[in-house]
Parts: sequence; C-alpha cells; structure tokens
Amino acid sequence: MKVIKLGGSIITHKESYKKINKDLLGKLCDVLSENKEEWILIHGAGSFGHIMALKYGLEKPGSIKGKGKAISKVVSDVLTLNSVIIEYLNERGINAISVPPHVIYNFGKPDFTAVKSLTDKGFVPVLFGDIIMNKGRYRIISGDEIALDLSRVFRPESVAFITDVDGLFDSDPKANKNARFIPLIKARDISVVDTGRDATGSMAGKMKRIKKMMSYTSRVVVLNGNRPERLRNYLRGKESTLTVIE
Repeated sequence: MKVIKLGGSIITHKESYKKINKDLLGKLCDVLSENKEEWILIHGAGSFGHIMALKYGLEKPGSIKGKGKAISKVVSDVLTLNSVIIEYLNERGINAISVPPHVIYNFGKPDFTAVKSLTDKGFVPVLFGDIIMNKGRYRIISGDEIALDLSRVFRPESVAFITDVDGLFDSDPKANKNARFIPLIKARDISVVDTGRDATGSMAGKMKRIKKMMSYTSRVVVLNGNRPERLRNYLRGKESTLTVIE
C-alpha cells in the first residue's frame, strides 16, 4: 500500500481564495489513474482552508463557542474542494470515495474502520485537511497529521508528499537560489527552522511528522507535483528527481 498526499499549494492557487489549479490537478489525476496498487489519497486544503482559517483565527485550537459560523464555513469550503477532486478522479476511472476527517476523528485516536473497509472493497479513500471537534472544542487537523496516523495503522510501503518544490533543500529554495537539493537523507538528520505562518504548522511541522512516520514505513518521498512525470516515475519505481527519506 502507498499513502499519497497532494499538497494544497499544488492543487490550488494558495494565495487566491477557492481557486483550483485545474490544469495541474487534471494532469496529476491522469498519472494517479495509472496506479494499480492499493493506495490512500490525502489532499491539503490550500486556498479553500488556509485563507479563511487564518482570517477567523482558527489556526489555534479553542472553544467552538462563538466560532461555529467560521468553522462551518471552512469545513464547507474544504468539502467543496474535496468534491471536485473526487469528481476528477472518478472521471479518470479511479473509484474514489470521500472520508471526511471531521466524521472519523475526535481528539483521541481516529477510527479508520471506514478507510479499511473501502480499501478492502477496491475503492480509494480520499481524506483531507479539515477541522475536527470534540467536547465543545475544535482544532485543525492537517493532511500531514492524517498521513502519520494512516501510516501508524496501515504500515504502508511508502508515503509520498507531492509539493511545489523538488524535495528537501538545505535552505528555502524559494528564498535562496543557491539552496542545495538533498536527494537522500536519514530522518534523524533532518533539521528545519520554521519561518512562515501557516494554518497547519508549515514545513517544520511536516518534518516532525515525517520523522515519526519512519517508525511505520521504510520510505518517505518528497517530490515536485509541478512535474507530473516525477509522480509517474515514483509510482513505477523508476529513478527521478525527488528526496528520499529513510
């Protein structure tokens, strides 16, 4: 089994509210339709989640009281994105079915019974960054956190993060043109300083979860979704430009 996470910065134009990157999403779904192995898909919320979550101050966990309207709006927006992705997948012959995290999560352990049931029947479960609630409180759950939880339960052979950069670098490649690309690294050697504000914890949080993930899978890859052929090569087991974390 593979767990694949489509980053929100790839499938949406993250600075434009509720704007899908339709052309690239279509190309990535074309590639995913070629996969014949068992897999689970997760996608980020992108501009359907982060913009409004930050606007309403939902990035910090808290009481639902007084935040119900904002929470409902963000959840509705993310479900809209999820519906579009499900439609793109179904159009390409992938029997994808949504599994909303706000239904299967509480502040304890997730119940992945529905996910297991779908994979057993040959469907592709699709989860996503969401807002989950329990005992009068809410918090955002990122796709990266869901990937970690899925890895803990399903022990996938590999986990892939489809991002908007080639992989890991020794500094931010968007800010430093001389940043050095890292094709292979041990999880214990990863060190990231968070420099940006993000509703789900940004790159530093992702790396912390990847380190934990290595207890449940032998291989995590980070690759650039702007080059769909790299996703194709990963799925086919061919060499490509990406970062392998061991």
